[in-house]
Amino acid sequence: MYGRLILVGAAIASLAACRPADTATGTPAANVTPSFVTTYAPASPTSETGNQDDTSGYVSRFRREFPDQADGKTDAQILGDGEADCSDMAASWKVVTPSMGKRYSLGSSTADQAVLYNIALLDMFALCPAR
Repeated sequence: MYGRLILVGAAIASLAACRPADTATGTPAANVTPSFVTTYAPASPTSETGNQDDTSGYVSRFRREFPDQADGKTDAQILGDGEADCSDMAASWKVVTPSMGKRYSLGSSTADQAVLYNIALLDMFALCPAR
């Protein structure tokens, strides 16, 4: 129970770091960085999607951890799905979105939702911070 709460808390904190908060006046807080947010220096990309080592590591880990969802997909498709996951999570401020369920052909069963949360965590910690 406590482990799940810690994972959800970490996921929320990661999502919060993806998009700047709005101020009380409704204008984006572009130059305001809270002291608890870690900032990342942009990596020098070796491909269109970022550092080649990071992306190949993500793809190999995805294939290892989610063989059913990776079956029949190319590395580029897996990477594209992960990038789409990051965009969906940042846009909706949710860890798991309905579009992710459709993307991986998973439903709303408890087992499917657990797989989606695990995919989201892999995305957030391996792919999304590099964006």
